[in-house]
Parts: sequence; C-alpha cells; structure tokens
Amino acid sequence: MKAVVRQVVFFAALVGLGAVSAEAKMVQMCDVTRNGTVNSRDASYVLQFVAGTRHLSPIRQMLADASGNGVVTAFDATRILQAASGKVMPGSHCGQLVFVP
Repeated sequence: MKAVVRQVVFFAALVGLGAVSAEAKMVQMCDVTRNGTVNSRDASYVLQFVAGTRHLSPIRQMLADASGNGVVTAFDATRILQAASGKVMPGSHCGQLVFVP
C-alpha cells in the first residue's frame, strides 16, 4: 500500500508540473529502458547510474527503485536481475504496473 501511495503522489506531482500527456501509459516497475520487458540491460543501466556514468530521468529513477525505498542503489540492480531471471523476491516492486508519462 505504501508504494501505491508514493506512486500516486509522484503521479500527482507530474500532473501539477504539466508533465502528463496523452501518451501516458502503464509500464512495469524495473523496466528502466522502457522496452516492455525487465532484463539484464535494465540492471546494467541502474549500476551505471549508481556509478555515476549514466543519467536517468526522474521517471526512470522511479522505475529503477525495485526496493521501493526512494533511493536507487546496487541492491535495486540485484532485484532487477532476479526479476529478469524469473525470481521476483518478496518486497520487490519489479513487474508491478505504474502509470507514467
């Protein structure tokens, strides 16, 4: 429930900023590349972001937060790799659908 509330607040903030458009759609949490699937490339993007070698937009950072703690870390990359191999761990948000612009 807590994650849903945070996502609703995030969405409300986007609406307030005028960032939501007609192209807004549902995407899976942990699909950082937004290609329709959670795979090792998503985890790679997260690790690059954590190392400071890749920029992720605020929306992609939200999608990368597999643990739901509000911070993107290497732990999230681990959760994404687990989901990519078919093992979604308890507490992981990977695979949940969220509404994003």
